[in-house]
Amino acid sequence: MENSLRDKMHKPVPRWLWRVVVMALALVVILGVTAALWLGTRPALSGAAIPVPDLGRWTFSPGAAGEEADGSVTVRTADQASGLFYAVSEQYLADFSFEAHAAPLSGPDDIGYGLVVRYRGPDDYVALLIGPDGYLAVGQMASGEWRWRVPWQQWPHIKRGLTENLVRAQCRADRCRFYVNEEFAFEVSGVPGAGQTGFAVWNPKGSNVSAVFRHWQMWR
Repeated sequence: MENSLRDKMHKPVPRWLWRVVVMALALVVILGVTAALWLGTRPALSGAAIPVPDLGRWTFSPGAAGEEADGSVTVRTADQASGLFYAVSEQYLADFSFEAHAAPLSGPDDIGYGLVVRYRGPDDYVALLIGPDGYLAVGQMASGEWRWRVPWQQWPHIKRGLTENLVRAQCRADRCRFYVNEEFAFEVSGVPGAGQTGFAVWNPKGSNVSAVFRHWQMWR
């Protein structure tokens, strides 16, 4: 009987059970790595919130018009010119996080609307733009020359049409990370280390374009 008990104690573990254990451990590792990567791309909203009045008045670019009312800012093209039109706040900031609920009000599907960051004048700024057609782009004006840092491309997390989207910029030193509806989109480097922030519309064809930005917040 003692030998029989010893044989049972030393009976080899079935190969199928080893496979199950190894697969379970591998799944745990994969889930851990996936969670770490996911958390690494989430916007870390830390720091002190900046009160809305501290941002000061909104200044509209040439060719743009709009108003601030009931906690929202509207930006629209005042003429038929094409290009980027914006409104920027007075406060000059370095490291910050800035977000707003944005929605187009008028214009064709290939327009853009979004955020302006690191604004240091009409010849120096960066803009995150999304479109009612589900496209996204990041552009930079540097020394008066415009270039697309991220060319227009489809992005699955944009709500299309006149639906509101949450857009966010998080800038640290010479880098800015951009998010749409809580999902990380792109990071660009080599941008100015400080500047003003605001809202923008992109008018590609000289049509009437407008967008509204609500419930915006900023942290530093």
